[in-house]
Amino acid sequence: MEYVTPRWQQRFVTTDIWSEDVLEALLKRPFFLLVGVDAPIIVRWRRYLENCKDHPIPTLEAFVSKADAHMFHPTTGLAPLFVRATVYLLNSSSSLSSLHEQLSAIDLVDETRLRPTWDAYFMQLANLAAQRSNCMKRRVGCVLVREKRVISTGYNGTPRGLTNCNEGGCTRCNGGSAGGSSLSTCLCLHAEENALLEAGRERISKGSILYCDTCPCLTCSVKIAQVGISEVVYSQAYSMDNKTAEVLSAGGVHLRQFSPPREGIVYCNDVE
Repeated sequence: MEYVTPRWQQRFVTTDIWSEDVLEALLKRPFFLLVGVDAPIIVRWRRYLENCKDHPIPTLEAFVSKADAHMFHPTTGLAPLFVRATVYLLNSSSSLSSLHEQLSAIDLVDETRLRPTWDAYFMQLANLAAQRSNCMKRRVGCVLVREKRVISTGYNGTPRGLTNCNEGGCTRCNGGSAGGSSLSTCLCLHAEENALLEAGRERISKGSILYCDTCPCLTCSVKIAQVGISEVVYSQAYSMDNKTAEVLSAGGVHLRQFSPPREGIVYCNDVE
Protein backbone atom coordinates (compact mmCIF):
# COMPACT_ATOMS: atom_id res chain seq x y z
CA MET A 1 0.00 0.00 0.00
CA GLU A 2 2.84 2.39 0.86
CA TYR A 3 4.43 1.72 -2.53
CA VAL A 4 1.28 1.98 -4.63
CA THR A 5 -0.30 5.08 -3.08
CA PRO A 6 2.20 7.66 -4.45
CA ARG A 7 2.09 5.81 -7.80
CA TRP A 8 -1.69 5.43 -7.99
CA GLN A 9 -1.83 6.64 -11.60
CA GLN A 10 0.16 3.58 -12.65
CA ARG A 11 -1.60 0.23 -13.00
CA PHE A 12 -0.80 -2.59 -10.60
CA VAL A 13 -2.28 -6.06 -10.13
CA THR A 14 -2.08 -8.01 -6.89
CA THR A 15 -3.36 -11.46 -5.97
CA ASP A 16 -2.14 -11.12 -2.40
CA ILE A 17 -5.60 -10.63 -0.90
CA TRP A 18 -6.29 -13.45 1.52
CA SER A 19 -8.58 -11.96 4.15
CA GLU A 20 -11.39 -9.45 4.54
CA ASP A 21 -9.11 -7.30 6.70
CA VAL A 22 -6.73 -6.87 3.78
CA LEU A 23 -9.64 -6.23 1.44
CA GLU A 24 -11.14 -3.59 3.73
CA ALA A 25 -7.84 -1.70 3.77
CA LEU A 26 -7.69 -1.73 -0.03
CA LEU A 27 -11.34 -0.76 -0.52
CA LYS A 28 -10.75 2.49 1.35
CA ARG A 29 -8.58 3.69 -1.52
CA PRO A 30 -10.33 5.32 -4.51
CA PHE A 31 -7.96 3.66 -6.98
CA PHE A 32 -8.75 0.02 -6.10
CA LEU A 33 -11.03 -2.33 -8.06
CA LEU A 34 -11.71 -5.87 -6.85
CA VAL A 35 -11.95 -8.39 -9.69
CA GLY A 36 -12.78 -12.05 -9.07
CA VAL A 37 -11.51 -14.65 -11.55
CA ASP A 38 -12.96 -18.15 -11.53
CA ALA A 39 -13.84 -21.04 -13.83
CA PRO A 40 -16.09 -24.12 -13.70
CA ILE A 41 -14.53 -26.93 -11.69
CA ILE A 42 -14.26 -29.28 -14.69
CA VAL A 43 -12.47 -26.57 -16.69
CA ARG A 44 -9.98 -26.02 -13.88
CA TRP A 45 -9.45 -29.78 -13.59
CA ARG A 46 -8.63 -30.09 -17.29
CA ARG A 47 -6.30 -27.10 -17.13
CA TYR A 48 -4.50 -28.68 -14.20
CA LEU A 49 -4.02 -31.94 -16.13
CA GLU A 50 -2.68 -30.00 -19.11
CA ASN A 51 -0.38 -27.55 -17.32
CA CYS A 52 0.86 -29.55 -14.33
CA LYS A 53 2.01 -32.78 -15.95
CA ASP A 54 5.25 -32.70 -13.97
CA HIS A 55 3.34 -32.76 -10.68
CA PRO A 56 1.53 -35.66 -9.01
CA ILE A 57 -1.97 -35.93 -10.45
CA PRO A 58 -4.66 -36.10 -7.75
CA THR A 59 -7.97 -37.83 -8.24
CA LEU A 60 -10.84 -35.64 -9.37
CA GLU A 61 -12.44 -36.06 -5.94
CA ALA A 62 -9.26 -34.89 -4.20
CA PHE A 63 -8.99 -31.94 -6.59
CA VAL A 64 -12.60 -30.90 -5.91
CA SER A 65 -12.10 -31.30 -2.16
CA LYS A 66 -9.05 -29.04 -2.21
CA ALA A 67 -10.82 -26.50 -4.42
CA ASP A 68 -13.78 -26.42 -2.02
CA ALA A 69 -11.48 -25.85 0.94
CA HIS A 70 -9.74 -23.03 -0.94
CA MET A 71 -13.09 -21.33 -1.50
CA PHE A 72 -15.27 -22.31 1.47
CA HIS A 73 -13.01 -22.98 4.47
CA PRO A 74 -14.59 -21.08 7.41
CA THR A 75 -11.41 -19.15 8.25
CA THR A 76 -9.26 -19.13 5.10
CA GLY A 77 -11.81 -19.53 2.29
CA LEU A 78 -11.99 -16.89 -0.42
CA ALA A 79 -15.77 -16.98 -0.93
CA PRO A 80 -16.36 -13.87 1.26
CA LEU A 81 -13.96 -11.96 -1.00
CA PHE A 82 -15.43 -13.20 -4.27
CA VAL A 83 -18.97 -12.11 -3.41
CA ARG A 84 -17.71 -8.54 -2.97
CA ALA A 85 -15.98 -8.34 -6.36
CA THR A 86 -17.17 -5.53 -8.61
CA VAL A 87 -16.48 -7.70 -11.64
CA TYR A 88 -16.56 -11.52 -11.46
CA LEU A 89 -14.89 -13.10 -14.50
CA LEU A 90 -15.97 -16.68 -15.19
CA ASN A 91 -13.17 -17.74 -17.51
CA SER A 92 -13.99 -20.74 -19.69
CA SER A 93 -11.88 -19.55 -22.62
CA SER A 94 -9.65 -22.15 -24.20
CA SER A 95 -7.04 -19.63 -25.35
CA LEU A 96 -5.43 -16.45 -24.11
CA SER A 97 -6.28 -14.63 -27.32
CA SER A 98 -9.99 -15.32 -26.81
CA LEU A 99 -9.78 -14.19 -23.19
CA HIS A 100 -7.90 -11.02 -24.10
CA GLU A 101 -10.48 -10.17 -26.76
CA GLN A 102 -13.32 -10.40 -24.27
CA LEU A 103 -11.45 -8.47 -21.59
CA SER A 104 -10.90 -5.68 -24.10
CA ALA A 105 -14.63 -5.64 -24.83
CA ILE A 106 -15.62 -5.01 -21.20
CA ASP A 107 -12.80 -2.46 -20.66
CA LEU A 108 -11.76 -3.33 -17.12
CA VAL A 109 -9.63 -0.20 -16.86
CA ASP A 110 -12.55 2.15 -17.53
CA GLU A 111 -11.91 4.88 -14.95
CA THR A 112 -15.63 5.29 -14.26
CA ARG A 113 -15.47 1.96 -12.42
CA LEU A 114 -13.38 3.74 -9.79
CA ARG A 115 -15.13 7.11 -9.71
CA PRO A 116 -18.67 7.17 -11.11
CA THR A 117 -19.71 9.74 -13.68
CA TRP A 118 -22.47 12.14 -12.68
CA ASP A 119 -24.93 9.94 -14.57
CA ALA A 120 -23.80 6.84 -12.69
CA TYR A 121 -23.81 8.70 -9.37
CA PHE A 122 -27.36 9.99 -9.69
CA MET A 123 -28.61 6.70 -11.13
CA GLN A 124 -27.21 4.88 -8.09
CA LEU A 125 -29.15 7.32 -5.90
CA ALA A 126 -32.28 6.51 -7.92
CA ASN A 127 -31.64 2.80 -7.42
CA LEU A 128 -31.23 3.41 -3.69
CA ALA A 129 -34.49 5.35 -3.57
CA ALA A 130 -36.20 2.41 -5.27
CA GLN A 131 -35.35 0.23 -2.27
CA ARG A 132 -37.89 2.27 -0.28
CA SER A 133 -40.70 1.38 -2.69
CA ASN A 134 -43.71 -0.42 -1.23
CA CYS A 135 -45.43 -1.10 -4.58
CA MET A 136 -46.19 -4.77 -5.18
CA LYS A 137 -45.71 -4.51 -8.95
CA ARG A 138 -42.17 -3.20 -9.25
CA ARG A 139 -39.61 -1.03 -7.49
CA VAL A 140 -38.90 2.32 -9.11
CA GLY A 141 -36.73 5.16 -7.83
CA CYS A 142 -36.20 8.69 -9.08
CA VAL A 143 -33.86 11.62 -8.42
CA LEU A 144 -34.45 15.19 -9.59
CA VAL A 145 -31.26 17.20 -10.14
CA ARG A 146 -30.43 20.81 -10.91
CA GLU A 147 -26.84 21.97 -11.51
CA LYS A 148 -25.55 18.63 -10.22
CA ARG A 149 -27.39 19.06 -6.91
CA VAL A 150 -30.23 16.84 -5.76
CA ILE A 151 -33.53 18.73 -5.51
CA SER A 152 -35.68 15.79 -4.50
CA THR A 153 -36.03 12.02 -4.60
CA GLY A 154 -39.03 9.76 -5.02
CA TYR A 155 -40.14 6.14 -5.09
CA ASN A 156 -43.41 4.49 -5.99
CA GLY A 157 -46.02 3.48 -3.45
CA THR A 158 -49.29 4.52 -1.86
CA PRO A 159 -49.73 8.16 -0.71
CA ARG A 160 -49.11 9.46 2.79
CA GLY A 161 -51.69 8.21 5.28
CA LEU A 162 -52.81 5.22 3.20
CA THR A 163 -51.90 1.63 3.95
CA ASN A 164 -48.70 0.62 2.15
CA CYS A 165 -49.22 -1.21 -1.12
CA ASN A 166 -47.24 -4.21 0.14
CA GLU A 167 -49.59 -4.38 3.12
CA GLY A 168 -52.70 -4.53 0.94
CA GLY A 169 -53.21 -0.79 0.42
CA CYS A 170 -53.65 -0.99 -3.37
CA THR A 171 -56.07 -3.65 -4.61
CA ARG A 172 -54.92 -3.28 -8.20
CA CYS A 173 -51.22 -3.91 -7.47
CA ASN A 174 -52.01 -6.81 -5.14
CA GLY A 175 -54.16 -8.46 -7.81
CA GLY A 176 -53.26 -10.14 -11.07
CA SER A 177 -53.35 -7.11 -13.37
CA ALA A 178 -50.63 -7.09 -16.01
CA GLY A 179 -48.06 -4.31 -15.95
CA GLY A 180 -49.40 -1.13 -17.54
CA SER A 181 -53.06 -2.21 -17.29
CA SER A 182 -55.91 -1.12 -14.97
CA LEU A 183 -53.89 1.95 -13.99
CA SER A 184 -57.07 3.98 -13.40
CA THR A 185 -57.73 1.95 -10.24
CA CYS A 186 -54.13 2.07 -8.95
CA LEU A 187 -53.60 4.03 -5.72
CA CYS A 188 -49.81 4.11 -5.96
CA LEU A 189 -47.95 7.29 -6.79
CA HIS A 190 -45.14 6.80 -9.28
CA ALA A 191 -41.56 7.61 -8.32
CA GLU A 192 -41.45 10.50 -10.78
CA GLU A 193 -44.67 11.96 -9.39
CA ASN A 194 -43.31 11.79 -5.85
CA ALA A 195 -40.10 13.55 -6.87
CA LEU A 196 -41.99 16.29 -8.74
CA LEU A 197 -44.39 16.87 -5.84
CA GLU A 198 -41.51 16.99 -3.38
CA ALA A 199 -39.56 19.50 -5.48
CA GLY A 200 -42.44 21.84 -6.26
CA ARG A 201 -42.67 23.94 -9.42
CA GLU A 202 -40.60 26.83 -8.05
CA ARG A 203 -37.52 24.64 -7.49
CA ILE A 204 -37.52 23.22 -11.01
CA SER A 205 -35.90 25.35 -13.70
CA LYS A 206 -34.38 25.02 -17.14
CA GLY A 207 -31.50 22.57 -17.00
CA SER A 208 -33.10 20.29 -14.41
CA ILE A 209 -32.54 16.58 -15.06
CA LEU A 210 -34.71 13.70 -13.90
CA TYR A 211 -32.94 10.38 -13.28
CA CYS A 212 -35.17 7.31 -13.06
CA ASP A 213 -34.18 3.66 -12.95
CA THR A 214 -37.14 2.87 -15.25
CA CYS A 215 -38.30 4.82 -18.30
CA PRO A 216 -41.25 7.02 -17.26
CA CYS A 217 -44.76 5.96 -18.24
CA LEU A 218 -46.93 8.09 -20.51
CA THR A 219 -48.78 9.77 -17.64
CA CYS A 220 -45.58 10.77 -15.86
CA SER A 221 -44.08 12.01 -19.12
CA VAL A 222 -46.91 14.54 -19.52
CA LYS A 223 -46.21 15.89 -16.03
CA ILE A 224 -42.46 15.95 -16.63
CA ALA A 225 -42.95 18.04 -19.76
CA GLN A 226 -45.35 20.38 -17.96
CA VAL A 227 -42.99 21.34 -15.11
CA GLY A 228 -40.15 22.29 -17.45
CA ILE A 229 -37.58 19.55 -16.93
CA SER A 230 -34.90 19.62 -19.65
CA GLU A 231 -33.72 16.01 -19.70
CA VAL A 232 -34.76 12.53 -18.55
CA VAL A 233 -32.17 9.80 -18.03
CA TYR A 234 -33.30 6.22 -17.40
CA SER A 235 -31.68 2.79 -17.18
CA GLN A 236 -34.40 0.14 -17.67
CA ALA A 237 -36.88 0.07 -20.53
CA TYR A 238 -40.65 0.01 -20.00
CA SER A 239 -43.60 -1.15 -22.10
CA MET A 240 -44.49 2.29 -23.49
CA ASP A 241 -41.06 3.79 -24.19
CA ASN A 242 -41.94 4.87 -27.76
CA LYS A 243 -45.01 6.81 -26.63
CA THR A 244 -43.01 8.33 -23.78
CA ALA A 245 -40.31 9.41 -26.22
CA GLU A 246 -42.89 11.06 -28.48
CA VAL A 247 -44.45 13.05 -25.64
CA LEU A 248 -41.14 14.19 -24.18
CA SER A 249 -39.77 15.12 -27.59
CA ALA A 250 -42.86 17.19 -28.33
CA GLY A 251 -42.44 18.88 -24.96
CA GLY A 252 -38.80 19.74 -25.63
CA VAL A 253 -37.45 17.21 -23.13
CA HIS A 254 -34.38 15.18 -24.13
CA LEU A 255 -34.67 11.45 -23.33
CA ARG A 256 -31.70 9.09 -23.18
CA GLN A 257 -30.84 5.70 -21.73
CA PHE A 258 -27.93 5.25 -19.32
CA SER A 259 -25.64 2.25 -19.81
CA PRO A 260 -23.13 1.71 -16.99
CA PRO A 261 -19.88 -0.27 -17.32
CA ARG A 262 -20.58 -3.98 -17.22
CA GLU A 263 -20.33 -5.41 -13.70
CA GLY A 264 -21.26 -8.60 -11.87
CA ILE A 265 -20.64 -11.97 -13.53
CA VAL A 266 -18.96 -11.73 -16.93
CA TYR A 267 -18.80 -14.97 -18.91
CA CYS A 268 -15.53 -15.27 -20.80
CA ASN A 269 -16.23 -18.07 -23.26
CA ASP A 270 -14.62 -18.81 -26.60
CA VAL A 271 -15.62 -16.29 -29.26
CA GLU A 272 -17.25 -18.05 -32.20
